[in-house]
Amino acid sequence: MRSTRSKACDISAKVRKQVKERDKWCVVCGGTYGLEIAHIFINRSSGGLGVKENLALLCKKHHMDLDSGKYRDSYAIRQEVEAYLKGLYEINIKKLKYNKWG
Repeated sequence: MRSTRSKACDISAKVRKQVKERDKWCVVCGGTYGLEIAHIFINRSSGGLGVKENLALLCKKHHMDLDSGKYRDSYAIRQEVEAYLKGLYEINIKKLKYNKWG
């Protein structure tokens, strides 16, 4: 049986569809090959919710670069994608993280 947190951090089919329709291609480079949905503000392992305000479509290369954190570019990629999402939504970081108590 999966935990409530794990379920909350998953990306539902409905949200996957919304993100793919919204972004259409990698929001960093405009590429269309190997697209993946990435948690942006709060990653899944830290309790980041699978909601469209916390997700963006990235090509495999940029998703790997973003997640690795060891490349100089990862900070720039994160800043670019966060700015993109902030242009679309009013971001409240507390609402993007799983909260067991509320």
